[in-house]
Amino acid sequence: MRNFPKSLAAVAAVVVLNIPAPALACTAFQITSKDGAQIYFRSMEFGYPFNSKVLVVPRGTDFTGTAPGGKPGKKWTAKYGFVGLNADIAPTLLADGQNEKGLALGMLYLPGFAQYLDPQAAPADKSIGSWEVLSYLLANCSSVDEAVAALQNDVYVAQQEFVPFKEVLAVHYWIGDNTGKVVIAEYVGGKLKIHDAPLGTLTNSPPYDWQTINVGNYVDISPVNVPLRQLGKFTSVNYGQGSGAIGLPGDMSPPSRFIRAALFSHWATPGATASDTVNLGFHVLNTFDIFNGAIQSNTADQTPNTKGFLTSSGQPKLVNTDTTEWAVSHDRTNLKTYVRTYGGLKIQMVDLKAIDFDKPGMRVITLQSDFAPEDITSKAEPLAAKSE
Repeated sequence: MRNFPKSLAAVAAVVVLNIPAPALACTAFQITSKDGAQIYFRSMEFGYPFNSKVLVVPRGTDFTGTAPGGKPGKKWTAKYGFVGLNADIAPTLLADGQNEKGLALGMLYLPGFAQYLDPQAAPADKSIGSWEVLSYLLANCSSVDEAVAALQNDVYVAQQEFVPFKEVLAVHYWIGDNTGKVVIAEYVGGKLKIHDAPLGTLTNSPPYDWQTINVGNYVDISPVNVPLRQLGKFTSVNYGQGSGAIGLPGDMSPPSRFIRAALFSHWATPGATASDTVNLGFHVLNTFDIFNGAIQSNTADQTPNTKGFLTSSGQPKLVNTDTTEWAVSHDRTNLKTYVRTYGGLKIQMVDLKAIDFDKPGMRVITLQSDFAPEDITSKAEPLAAKSE
């Protein structure tokens, strides 16, 4: 058996707790390639650097979940190996990941709505924190159906504080397997809700069912240019491409990003192969990229309150609050994970089939995070003569 930190307290003990409130802008979707590969894409936005690395978790790793009050909770041993993106504030926890069976999970914020199960009724031998759901499901499940059954029967996700943030970690979960099936798992009103997700899309608040209802407001938007219109003796002419998408919400709020993600992921022409489609999906993700300065707060101290709105105190001061820290893609068919960072931009790949998941001990892979363009000056070649 391999050792894993016995609870989050082991991580929190070495974490500086004076952390600003997290930002709330993540976007997830999937695209199926023409050869049938099921590929998930996701951006991660946060208000301070995660400094994420790829975490490799082997089979046989021992886990102990967290029960309310910081007490030891459910114990489990990884049946499957998995990889994912961690954060330096909690290096053994994942925000996003994929296991060797092609099950992928993303943890996205759901502020103002996420409410977990009653902590007073929490059985210690089944309890885990909301931040430990990914590790449990990736370690134990090979399909969406198994993951749903595990959430319903095997674990108890209680309302409790995530120590590094000094507040409840309000999230919901994108869960998809190599068949293309996707569900969204949310804890709302103190109950677990499982939503079939044929759109394959997820952002943040409000909850998933509201977001899907809102899609109906944009059903007439299309990638197809509108035709010429005759208004009496006047002819209305399109002077540029993209007229079919007039009215598409372009702001960075969660409802607007949900609409764009749902539409773009279904408008995108799938590539012939998985590799082609990964390239395509990163281009789609580019449209959600939040650069430094695009979202700002107008006070120095801004925090979410219990209703999910932003409250603040202190002297007015413009501060940047969100950037796209990284973007990830999980090819659940070919078991490859692709990552690019805000600073690096280069796509980096991890092949799960090439990992020895029987090798004891968790490992990390450091991602390129510096801007290092290749100098191609010396590669100039004579221009080939044009054949007649």
